[in-house]
Amino acid sequence: MTHFLDELLDPKSVAFLGASNNIITMGTGQCYALKSRFTGKIFPIHPSEDKILGLPVYRKLEDLPEIPDLLIIVLPTRLVTEYLEAAGKLGIPYAIIVSAGFSEVGDVDSQEKLNEIANEYDMRFIGPNCIGVINIHSSHGILNCTWFPFELPSGQTGNISLLSQSGSWISQILIWAERRGIRIGKSISVGNEANTSITECLDFFRQDDQTEVIGMYLEGIKSEGRKFVEVLQATTKDKPVVVSYHGGTTAGARAGMSHTASLGGNPSTYEALFKQSGVIQATNMEELFEFSHAFSLAHPPKGNRIGLVTNSGGPAVTLADLCEKEGLQVVSFSSDLQSQLKEIIPAVASANNPIDLTFDMNFTLFYEDVPKLIWHSGEVDALVFYGVFGSSMLERSVRFNNGEFKDLFPLEGMNFLVKETLDRFFEWVHTNKIPVLISCIDTADNLIPILQENRIPVFKWPGMTVKAMKALVEYYSR
Repeated sequence: MTHFLDELLDPKSVAFLGASNNIITMGTGQCYALKSRFTGKIFPIHPSEDKILGLPVYRKLEDLPEIPDLLIIVLPTRLVTEYLEAAGKLGIPYAIIVSAGFSEVGDVDSQEKLNEIANEYDMRFIGPNCIGVINIHSSHGILNCTWFPFELPSGQTGNISLLSQSGSWISQILIWAERRGIRIGKSISVGNEANTSITECLDFFRQDDQTEVIGMYLEGIKSEGRKFVEVLQATTKDKPVVVSYHGGTTAGARAGMSHTASLGGNPSTYEALFKQSGVIQATNMEELFEFSHAFSLAHPPKGNRIGLVTNSGGPAVTLADLCEKEGLQVVSFSSDLQSQLKEIIPAVASANNPIDLTFDMNFTLFYEDVPKLIWHSGEVDALVFYGVFGSSMLERSVRFNNGEFKDLFPLEGMNFLVKETLDRFFEWVHTNKIPVLISCIDTADNLIPILQENRIPVFKWPGMTVKAMKALVEYYSR
């Protein structure tokens, strides 16, 4: 049986109430972002404009040439009920109500009236007081109801689905997420959950074949508490669910009530619930996205024995220290493995775990010889690398010297060598299903997108890298 959210997230036509040619308004910005990548039909409704963003305008819903699959409402609160009823009479099956001013400001009656209309006309809607949805898997381009344009690089698959009681946390992060390489495929901003609950959305993502990882921003469970727990427990058996809970403090709970009318609870209660349900807990929003990123790309580790390969001594110590603090084992290598390593690494390098190659620029040694020896010894369950240096660093040096002695730097040859080495590295990692995470402070290096496009997660700081590995180990050890 098709879930109603399958249809709501994949319309072939959208009617839009609240857009104009004033780009600084909320509705116009959302319509503009929608128009940029949605290839289905868009029908703006406006009482006086002839065209909006180049699209023909209709005076009222009844003038539309066809019944649209989805209606987006970004109107003043006083008009929402009237237009939702008109949509119901017309037979529009789904709506997204972006407009605010309902239960979050104490107007429960007006919000309940929306539900009555929906029930009368057999409609379903998301919101009110939400930002809408994103679906890059739409049959008609990309469905994006937010203010922020978003797409993944060609060839990448969006396997992360976001579920949020905040519209900002699935929209304002989009430009950063695109640059960061976070593979968001679907997002739902639930708003006040008047008609569609966070539980229903979670259950949809549980069943959705295109969703492999679920990230959730939560301010509190409004209703269906027992059902929510049941769905959460069923979901984590099949897919990792990363949750960041906010609203347990006095100030947070007060803000949550005025934000989406969510009643926050004691953080320790939610922590126990998440632990019992197999949830990966993120203490902040950065962890929510970074952990989801790790789950979306990395192979599952089968244990907590970590092999560390670095090109610097300080980061080697830092990683080892962080791993131990997070309960990950930085195992000492056997004498046999150390002997094999000493035969290939520089004399100044450490042959024990962590391996410190001391800024050796031998890419084959770093990406192939050393990790293969460690992995095939059977002494580790996952690998963490520190330090990625492509030609960006050398190009910067040449630029700082105004191009002097640039012939000393064989940049093209270096890029070719690195690409060949990395291609073999990717094939080896994915053929053997090896859990690999990389830390690299210079996330602008030209190798970073190449690594992430080939499903190798890269993180800026060692601390986040280790926390992400801990999250992987914790989830898959269950």
